[in-house]
This record gives sequence, C-alpha cells and structure tokens, in this order.
Amino acid sequence: MNSIVLYLLVVLVSFGIAFITYASKNRKVEKENIVLFILRFLVVFLILLLLVNPKITQIEHKISKPFLVIMADDSKSIKNLQQEEQVLDIVKKIQQDKRLLEKFDIEFYSFSKDITLEDSLQFDKNYTDIYTSLDSYDKIYKNNIAPSILITDGNQTLGNTYARMRLHQNVYPIIVGDTAHYEDVSITHLNVNKYAYLKNKFPVEFYVNYSGNVSVPLKLTVFEGKQRIYSSNVVLDSKNNSKKIEFFVKANKVGVHTYTAVVSALKNEKNKKNNTNNFSVEIIDEQSEILLVSDILHPDIGMLKRSIESNIQRKVKILKPEEVLELVSYPLVILYQPTSNFKTVFSKLQKTRNNLFILTGLQTDWDFLNNNQAFFSKNATNKKEDYLANYNAGYTTFLVDDLGFANFSPINDFFGKIDFKVPFQSVLFQNIEGFSSANPLLATFEQGNRRGALLLGENSWRWRMSSKIEEKSFQAFDEFINKLIQYLSSNKRAQLVEIYNKPIFHKNETVLVNAKFYDANYVFNSQAKLWIELTHKETKEKLKYPFALKNNKYEVQISEVKEGDYTFVVFDELQKSTAYGSFKVLDYNLEQQFSNANKKDLEDLVIQNNGKVSYPDRLEELISDLIENKEYLAIQKSKEITKPLIDWKWILGLVILLLSVEWFLRKYRGYI
Repeated sequence: MNSIVLYLLVVLVSFGIAFITYASKNRKVEKENIVLFILRFLVVFLILLLLVNPKITQIEHKISKPFLVIMADDSKSIKNLQQEEQVLDIVKKIQQDKRLLEKFDIEFYSFSKDITLEDSLQFDKNYTDIYTSLDSYDKIYKNNIAPSILITDGNQTLGNTYARMRLHQNVYPIIVGDTAHYEDVSITHLNVNKYAYLKNKFPVEFYVNYSGNVSVPLKLTVFEGKQRIYSSNVVLDSKNNSKKIEFFVKANKVGVHTYTAVVSALKNEKNKKNNTNNFSVEIIDEQSEILLVSDILHPDIGMLKRSIESNIQRKVKILKPEEVLELVSYPLVILYQPTSNFKTVFSKLQKTRNNLFILTGLQTDWDFLNNNQAFFSKNATNKKEDYLANYNAGYTTFLVDDLGFANFSPINDFFGKIDFKVPFQSVLFQNIEGFSSANPLLATFEQGNRRGALLLGENSWRWRMSSKIEEKSFQAFDEFINKLIQYLSSNKRAQLVEIYNKPIFHKNETVLVNAKFYDANYVFNSQAKLWIELTHKETKEKLKYPFALKNNKYEVQISEVKEGDYTFVVFDELQKSTAYGSFKVLDYNLEQQFSNANKKDLEDLVIQNNGKVSYPDRLEELISDLIENKEYLAIQKSKEITKPLIDWKWILGLVILLLSVEWFLRKYRGYI
C-alpha cells in the first residue's frame, strides 16, 4: 500500500511540475504546448522514478539440456595398443554429430590419474586410475542428468577396482583395443614391507598369473642386482591359473636394496613386459620404542599405535601412569590427556628430560598440566569447543604436506587461549565454526636439545578415517604422524640440508626430490639456491638441475631420466652444504604391461550402472540409443530475477533524449 501511495505521489508531482511549466500560463493551447507538457511530465516522472528505484521482478525461462560427458583415456596404454587414431576418430564423430549436439550439452574430459577438462589428447600419461576418474566425474555431475561415454581399454595401473562402482549416472564404455585373449604370464600383487631389520628375514609375497588353455611349466627367479637370491618352478593351466609365491629374504646389509622378480616367458607370448616386477626394501639396524601413557581408554590411543607402528622401525608401549617405572630407555614419551594421576610421571620427566608429545581433550586437568610443565599454559574454561584444522603452509621445522586438514572432522577440547613460554611453530591452526585464527591446534616446540609437540583436542582418530575416505588408504595420514614422531624421537639437530625421494622410479616417470635447507641457527632458509647433481653409476654421466621453492620446501622435478642406478648430491651454491642420496630408474612402464583390453571389468561396471558396452564399429548404434533414450530429456527451468530500476541504463538514455527534444522545441518556439 505504501508503494502505491509513493508511485501515485510521483505521478502527481510530475503532473504538477509539467502543469506549472506549460499549462498554468495564459498561453494559447497549441499542439506544441501539449507536446512540451507531455515531454516535461515524462522527464520528471522518470527522474523521480529512478530516485524511488523500485525493484522489477521478471520470470526467466530456460531450457536446460542434459549433459553428455565424453571421458577419453589419455594414458600410454592406448598408444601401446596402437589405438590413438581410433580414439581420436571416436571423439571427433561424437563431438560433430548434429543429433547429439541438438539433444545434449557435450563436455569433454581426458583422464589418466584423474579427469582433466581438456580438448586434446596426447596419450603420454604414465598411469591410469579409472576409479578416481569416475569418482570425480560422479561428484561433478551428481545433481544433473549426465550420462558418460567412457572411451578406454579398461586397463588400470593405479587405484581401487572400478568394476563394482555404483554411480549416479549411466556409463557407456566404448572398448578400444584387442579384446581377444592371448597366452600371457604376469607377476602381480607384490606385497613386501618397506623396512626390515638387519640380520632378520623379511617376507615377500606375489602372484604368478597365467592366461591360456594349456598346461605350462614356468621358472620364477628373484635377483638382487645380478645375484640370484630365490628361484622356484611353477606349473599353471586354465583351471589353476594363479599361484601365490611366498619366501623370505635375509637382510644382510643396512641401506635401500632393490630386487627384481622374473618369470620365464612363453614361446609365443605377445607381452613380456609384465613378466618382471621390481621392489625395494630399506634395511635398518635398530628399532625404537615409544612410550604412550594414558589413564583412560580412547580410540585416539589405538590410532596413535597403528599409525606409529606402520613404520616397522617403531613400537609403541602403552602404560598407565602408575605402571611407569623408568623413562630413560624411551626417546619419546606421549602423554594422553594428563591429570593429577600423572604427577609421578612428570616428576620423572623433570629428571630424564625426554622429548614429549602431549595430547589434550575433555578429560585433561588443565590446572595440573599448567603447574607441572614449563612449555605452555592455557586459560581453559568449562566450555567445550569443536576445533577444525587449518594447515600452516609456512611451517618449516620439517617436511610436512597438507592432507586436506580443512575437510577433516573436528576435534574437541575446552575453550581457552594457549600461551607458549618457549619458541614454537604451528603445524595446524584453530578454526572455530568457520572462523580461522592464528592460535595453534598442533604445534611443535624446542627448548635446548629437548623437543616437544602439543595437540589441543581429542578424537583425532577421526582425522585418520577422514584421510582414509579421501585417499582410499591410511598411508598419507600415517606418514604424517611418522614424520612428526621422527622429529620428536631425535635430539639431534637437523642437517643443514635434508632430502626426501622415492628409491625407485619407472622410466618416463618424473623424478621428484624434496629438500629442506636450514641456516646456521637451524632456521629454515627460503633464500638459498639449491642444486642437485645426478650421476649415472654405469655411464658416469652427470646432470645438474636447480631446485625451486614450493610451499616452504625446495623441490626439483626431472623428466625423461634414462634407466639405471643414480647417486646424487644436493648442495647450496653459497655455503656448499651437502646431502647425498640415490635412486633407481627402471626400464619399465606400467602402461606397457597390457596386451589387450580389459573387457570383463568394463562389462561389470555397466551391470552396476545401467549403461551399455559398445565398440568403435558400433558407434552409430550407441549414438542412436542415446538419442532415443527417454531418460535424457531437456528440462524447462524458471528463474525469478529481481533487478532495481536504476540498473536499467536505457531509462537514463531516454531521459536525456526527452530533455534534448524538449530543449529543441522550446528553442524553436522562442521560449528560450
């Protein structure tokens, strides 16, 4: 009602001004005066209307077509099976089909480790992860109608099995490559620990597989370098086509050792690349035992034990406070939610000065904890708080990566400000209800040669589960915990240059080496110029590359490294600080292990997701099915759009035009 009165007032004011200007004077009523009256009325009306600035609501109708997602395999296995032209031809025909373009919004992705929004294919990727690619596609189009055409040979070198995936969309695989079965022998599912103890024996397990119809005798041999360390004979046939091989290897020398398992090739075997598999084991000389002290039962304790013991170098001993007799033999003591029952433990720690990892929570006695250590204090309230974690990209004490902490479940503690009395660095910051802060959630600290860490919250076991859901394995989170434990377990100052790299790379895989550089005070130095120099052991060829600073660590990526054994030295150009390492590049590409397409897994995928398996020569049939399918219909969507009148710029132009016409007429009539 108020709006109606306001608009009526605008009309009356406009009319009044026009009347006073042209109709109230004793002038002869002429057509020109009527025109001028109307012009003045319109000008004033439009100006006042713009000042009132009403909002105009419009209903916009839009026809939304369903998506058709093309996902093309861009890995080297397509090239190895000589299907590049076939894949490119399929993509071109789909993208140019007028019937499909009329019915669908077509979007194109290539995939290898994951899907990528690209319009070109190079067939040069070293890995294929169909599971992760389909999972990403499913998340992107979860709330849309978006069937996909999956152009692939079905062979996967990374990730979980995709054959039983359940998606929100229908999938239509087009299988490229030979689907016929040839006689083939392969070594798969190799299982071995990353670490073993000196003088002990470590287990090795893998499977020898056979695809064929006759009985074949096979010889299996395992080498370390050129020395044979194991051999056995195996007979396989069409019924007994797989054999698990288990044996033990003696750890005789400290260091990283590389082994090669080889199964003899068949006479007419088409693909011999998968007859060989390589693995490495690091032999260590000792094991450290970590003490975990807790007076309560909690899932966090089990999580810590499992994560820490994922590194075979370490064992966790769990005791109650009253069971702790001595601390000297432990390089690190973990205190879980200390209370007054820890009084004796803290008294012993003042004498032994062990490194500490303190975890707090809703059972922690903060009055006791504040009074029994000198590293930090917290003014804790009785209010319980949920803390999310934000990764600190500026953390420099040791190499640590962001696991996606911001997406992890919250941990719980009493609200309050934490004050450190010693130098510290935050690994993770607190995030409360979406508000980030500079307050530490996980921090490390040092006092002399003594090291410590503080995690302010319980239920960090949920972090491990969140990481498992995201990464499909516990490995990333366990490595994060073990990097923290490795730092806390040592009283030694870091070397000026610290390095990390994998012991084995495959040919055509990018060699990645990370490094940290510290100044004389063991503070991370981001101004250094680091270089790496590789030496091929056999040819003595040397290669030199600079490191780049990336997220508070130095990183070098080297592509197209020839096969062979390499040693390397990392050094600072100015101070000549050095660190040494080694790795091996294998003349083996995982994408070359397949001799034909994986028809079975793609057929199983279709059974789960209501699609249809097709082949290049049946492309026209697939296109017809998609066009005729009544599930994929365009949808009319209505959207209410509200805009203020002042956004309509043409009204201002109209005002200027009307004023110009009025001025011209007044000038012509001699009124001005």
